[in-house]
Amino acid sequence: MSESRVHEGPETGAAAPKSAETSLNLLFCCPDLPYPLDSGLKVRVFNLGRELARRHQVHLACLSRSTPDLAALAAIEAAGMSVTLIGKPALSLKNKLLTYAGRLAAGVPLPYILSWEESIFTELSRLAASRPFDMAIAEHLFMARFVLGLNPRKVITEHNIEGQLESQLAAAAPLPRRLLKQAEAAWIATYERKLLRSFAGVIAVSEADRRALARMAPDVPIALVGNGVDCGRFRDLFSAPGPAEARLLFLGLMSYEPNAEAVLWFINEIFPRIRSGFPKAAITIAGAEPAGPVRALDNGESIRVTGAVTDVLPYYQQNSVMVVPLRQGGGSRLKILEAFAAGMPVVSTSKGAEGLEVENGIHLLIADRPASFAAAVGRLLADRELCTALRRNARRLVEDRYDWPILAAELEGVLIRLKQGSQA
Repeated sequence: MSESRVHEGPETGAAAPKSAETSLNLLFCCPDLPYPLDSGLKVRVFNLGRELARRHQVHLACLSRSTPDLAALAAIEAAGMSVTLIGKPALSLKNKLLTYAGRLAAGVPLPYILSWEESIFTELSRLAASRPFDMAIAEHLFMARFVLGLNPRKVITEHNIEGQLESQLAAAAPLPRRLLKQAEAAWIATYERKLLRSFAGVIAVSEADRRALARMAPDVPIALVGNGVDCGRFRDLFSAPGPAEARLLFLGLMSYEPNAEAVLWFINEIFPRIRSGFPKAAITIAGAEPAGPVRALDNGESIRVTGAVTDVLPYYQQNSVMVVPLRQGGGSRLKILEAFAAGMPVVSTSKGAEGLEVENGIHLLIADRPASFAAAVGRLLADRELCTALRRNARRLVEDRYDWPILAAELEGVLIRLKQGSQA
């Protein structure tokens, strides 16, 4: 039997809504508790939820793999949100196989048959019926099937376009695995397109994604609300720039396949070129759930792989350049925005910087080939004046465009329009 645990937010700490007309009662459905802030999805949900909770009622429904850290619950409640944790039931192997086989027969792709136990749907339906929610928001395609059975108006946030992402991963895979992944990508794209058309609105996190989603679901309102950064959290770091040593940083959830691919490409193709000009250069690869090939990169000296980190601030403080060698993926990169806010110069590929309103040579350096990427890193390590200019421009950009209160106001407007039945 699944376990549903409700944690109410504090009576104080979130400003009361200005009026009943503009007040929203929101249910965010998440694949995991959005704390600690160790993935892009968690950072986005937590910060937008915190800002919305200043004016609206925000409740989180989160699938729970295990007993959560009480400090995580306390952080969410201190941010003005309440939360219901829904545990997965303990099914026999026979019942689990029957459940999943039934979903496969119904056309559900393999990655999305997990957590299809009936009691999870029942708990979410009971929660949605217990309060006058105006909107139920699925955070990620993985949560779409849960939300579609609920009564409130339904919205989905597409953190990535999953079929498109799988297609990119398939193109980079070796044969014969490539053929299997291409088939899976087509399967996911069909499933995604079908589900999107069942929502009252879709939220994209980049302009490129918004355009692609509009083609996939032309009759559904598609709104753009980008990713952001908590500028206040990084203000002290910006005032005290990092060390002058050649210390590089890659930061990201390592179970996300594009991150792992980027790290392996960087270490194999780019890092040796950097070391030829800067023999003492070192890189820290920080992020939860590194698989074997990434863990094996750690040599205890020039390459360190940390695994999960509880606080990213020391990593921004102790390193001098952020590298974002992504060649796959969608959405937009919170790691770049955090580096901008912290005053850390960035070198990124075009794909890594996709979805952000940035200019090469103004806010960061962009390079797509190993030699040019290594040369760009070398420029930043050697030219402190260039670093200073990039830091100043990048910080101004995130303050003006990407601070979470600005983006939360945009999301608030989208949700109010959808509540009223108008286009997003």
